[in-house]
Amino acid sequence: MGLRTVEAAGRGSPDQARPAGPDDCLSVREGRLHVEELDVVDLAARFGTPLFVLSETQLRRNVRRFRAAFAAEWQGPVDVMPAFKANTTLASRSVLTDEGAGADVYSPGELAGVLSTPVDRTLVSVNGGGKSRDYLARCVSEGVRITVEDVDEIDLIQAVSAEQGRTAKIRLRVKPTVPNLWRPTDFSQLTLPIDLAIQVYKSGIPSEYLVSMGRRAIAAPNIDLVGLHVHQGRHHASLWFWEGLMSRFGKLAGELVAAWDGWRPQEIDIGGGWPSPRDPLNEELPRRDFVVTALGFPFLAGLRALGAGMYHRVTSRLLPVLSSHRFREAPPSIEQYAAAAVRTLLRELKAASVPTEGVRLQIEPGRSLYGDTGIHLTRVKTIKRQSQPFPYSWVLTDTTTFFLAGGHFERSRFRHVVANKADRPATMTADLVGHSCFADQIVLGARLPEVVAGDVIALLETGAYQESSASNFNALARPATVMVCGDQADVVRRAETMEDVYSRDRVPPRMLLFRDAQGDPIAMETRP
Repeated sequence: MGLRTVEAAGRGSPDQARPAGPDDCLSVREGRLHVEELDVVDLAARFGTPLFVLSETQLRRNVRRFRAAFAAEWQGPVDVMPAFKANTTLASRSVLTDEGAGADVYSPGELAGVLSTPVDRTLVSVNGGGKSRDYLARCVSEGVRITVEDVDEIDLIQAVSAEQGRTAKIRLRVKPTVPNLWRPTDFSQLTLPIDLAIQVYKSGIPSEYLVSMGRRAIAAPNIDLVGLHVHQGRHHASLWFWEGLMSRFGKLAGELVAAWDGWRPQEIDIGGGWPSPRDPLNEELPRRDFVVTALGFPFLAGLRALGAGMYHRVTSRLLPVLSSHRFREAPPSIEQYAAAAVRTLLRELKAASVPTEGVRLQIEPGRSLYGDTGIHLTRVKTIKRQSQPFPYSWVLTDTTTFFLAGGHFERSRFRHVVANKADRPATMTADLVGHSCFADQIVLGARLPEVVAGDVIALLETGAYQESSASNFNALARPATVMVCGDQADVVRRAETMEDVYSRDRVPPRMLLFRDAQGDPIAMETRP
């Protein structure tokens, strides 16, 4: 019995989990949600809630699928280099290293985490701008790939490499102009075309500097310019986006090869930006709802002239409309993305007479690799309802958007399943909220079966960017992460304690003195 059962039982509610295919690590058995072979409710009882849960089998399956899909199209060597920032648990990183995957890292801390596993150093891509001299020195000594973002970075890399008597392997991160990508970006609530969003984003070298920077790198005695890198992130869940991006990237690569007098790439890195199977990005408050709400404000304000009674009666009719939701269609498959991106890129490179035989194609998936490997478990604390001045309901849980900060920043609307009532129909509508003192709205207008205190709710597609962006607002201790493999479950990141939460705090000695009734100072440890 697969997750399709949940959708059917929920009478088509879009919040219910849609099947991601026969290889989905989630299933419903006798009305209860399972991850691999384990009952989710039992996991919540054993390890407590809130709780992050990862599927080792799904992670291995995903990285193999990426490699196979892109290798089939490229017909040459393909390196999968997952974005470590999406999930920084060392257990998941160890699984990927065991699968022969490289890594995309963005900070010294991420580099240290990845290098704590026996990863192939030549498959580590160090991205990001503003790299310090010490950071670059470690990159050179470790033999990882340095993705250049800053105009003056080449001179610094040459100096550091010369000091060590080594040759640094670098790539240039390009930012092609893409006026062909005119549809709205998913990066923003504002209705901005993708090409504008790409140009105002901080990453990537502006095209005007690329020719001179490449020539400097090629001439530098301690630098080997091995390739080009492009990454634009998750702007649009379509094949159209990848065809458009790769057409411009391929043309730009051809222009650079011609300008650099016979230079040939050894590696071409097209980054990531594919959606996860139940992609929740920018779905909590779609742009159309934002516009409707903004345009409706004068109408709602004007209703007040009719009196509070009429205002609240009309509002009670409007709220269900504003909280209702329709999701995008399921995104294309990884195989479809690979075909669209690689075929377009190969076509443009061939047109520009850029040879590709022996060239390594590299990809850096993040949310698309990790997303469906994870769920987040939370327990219902209480349900609150009101009937006046209009009906409304809230389901308060023991988690918080501050543990799902990546989803908050990206306005994600997570599909969700009441794990112990997974086959019951959705009969109530309520805001699913967390227990911080903010509004803490996790899912607005969630469609649920009738829940009671103690029920376990699973938020799906949380394997990427959620745990790694969690914070301690309200001095809340961050939850544990458990990795499941078959019928085994292990804690791979322990829950924080209160000691952990305050472990970085230091109180100056002068503040540890108090005064007695006579005004004389007494030490804190001796006061009554």
